[in-house]
Amino acid sequence: MKKTAIKSVLAIALSGALLLAGCSKTEPAPQGAAPGAAESDKPIEISWLSFDFPEGDESYVQKWMEQKFNVKIKNMRVDRTNWKDQLNVRLVANELPDVWLLWGLADVRAYSQQGLLAELPVDEIKKNMPSLAEFIDKNQPDAWNDGLVNGKSYGIPITNLEGVIPLNPFYNQGWLKAAGYDQPPTTLQQFEDVIYKFRNNDPDGNGKKDTYGLTAFGKANIADSLQYVFGAFQTHPTYWVKDQKGELNYGMVTAQSREAFRYLNKWFKDGVLDPEFLTSDGKKEEFVNKRVGVSSDNWSNFRPSGKIGQAAAKNGVTLVAGKALEGPYGPGKLAGWGLTGNYMGMGVDAGKDPKKRAKIYEILNSFYSDKESFLASQFGQEGVHYTMQNGVPTYTEAFKDNKKRISEGLGNYYGLLSRKSKAFEPFSFPAEELALREQLSQGVEVLYNVKFNINALQKYPDITNIEKEYFIKFITGEVDLDKGFDQFVETWKKAGGEEITAEVNATYKSLSAAK
Repeated sequence: MKKTAIKSVLAIALSGALLLAGCSKTEPAPQGAAPGAAESDKPIEISWLSFDFPEGDESYVQKWMEQKFNVKIKNMRVDRTNWKDQLNVRLVANELPDVWLLWGLADVRAYSQQGLLAELPVDEIKKNMPSLAEFIDKNQPDAWNDGLVNGKSYGIPITNLEGVIPLNPFYNQGWLKAAGYDQPPTTLQQFEDVIYKFRNNDPDGNGKKDTYGLTAFGKANIADSLQYVFGAFQTHPTYWVKDQKGELNYGMVTAQSREAFRYLNKWFKDGVLDPEFLTSDGKKEEFVNKRVGVSSDNWSNFRPSGKIGQAAAKNGVTLVAGKALEGPYGPGKLAGWGLTGNYMGMGVDAGKDPKKRAKIYEILNSFYSDKESFLASQFGQEGVHYTMQNGVPTYTEAFKDNKKRISEGLGNYYGLLSRKSKAFEPFSFPAEELALREQLSQGVEVLYNVKFNINALQKYPDITNIEKEYFIKFITGEVDLDKGFDQFVETWKKAGGEEITAEVNATYKSLSAAK
């Protein structure tokens, strides 16, 4: 949005605010109150945009917030299934949210460039939300760079707690024992031995050669495929990986990936890698149904109460988690999703009001760090919406249905940050599962991708199609890994990769220098 357009939007908003102020009734100050007390005690109106909104304006959480923080909440209701179109209608009508859920970097970029978001400097976020800042600084300090647009911060990171947990490989324990292993493999050489035995030694004992070592997800995003194999070569095909000179290189075009593809092509030719990977959709059914012996995903899916964990147990598969595989370049690494994904922003008008800005920080920080606020926003009123059972809040029968909880404002709409705070995880996960998660992370170097805004990526949206095409062709052998790989690298560079690489490194260096 040009400056003149932004000024006109702000002028409309300001004139509307003045008009409302002129028409509203002024409540008299209580007898004996100091002059101006009524004005200072007047609730601050905050428009709120998130998802899973309550239909009414009298929900439990809304009334609780209004009383605790002395605010008046104005709910902005936007259907998640048609979010952008519905929100754009509201924005054109100059209805800017004060608290604004931003779906990823694309939203941060788009709305900040239109002049609709308040700048929220990183130091300001750290000052007002110390618990969130401590978690980011401890686990992935570079995550502060992810949401920057032209060097400026416009969003409070909604911390993805699972993002700091590595994507460990998980094995069929029964098959491992049949292959002669009491523990998962720790080196690439051992891993290769295991998967060949999964294919050739009838690990399920049914007398048929109908099992495979591993699979990829040719029908899904290649970023989800075989991370643990590429990790043995200290890379990931869709991540930007730092080389010995400190330069960032796209994983798919590195020498490490070339070597990883050589192994994968060999395994494919030998029938160890499931030939049906071309049509696999990434749902891990091959692992659950005992077609392959190893798979990978976030721990939350493989934990005993997770989707894959439950399905595997039902089908007689006992899971055991592995670690990174040591490979030709030394200790292996495991990919992680990273801490950042979505953001909480403030509308530009809210950002210009110091009292409102401070109040929003107060509320968001309370949701992230205060137990009372967590319980109120996620579980409601004790004895009505939930009861404590063995120290864990449990919904009452009347509120076991999610729709009923949403009608009371419980869950994501107001308290999204509460669900993203490590401090409150003991209320959401059994202690033994949290212990498992900590065990998975011990002694593992997690490989994170850079996520900061790169303008050149918007110019070359089709480059990912080239990457996926060659990812499959390298595995199947349709393209060789000598001259064919070199030709792919040149094709990728000409398709925008060279320009993207230059911008990634320039941005990374400028961000590093600013620290």
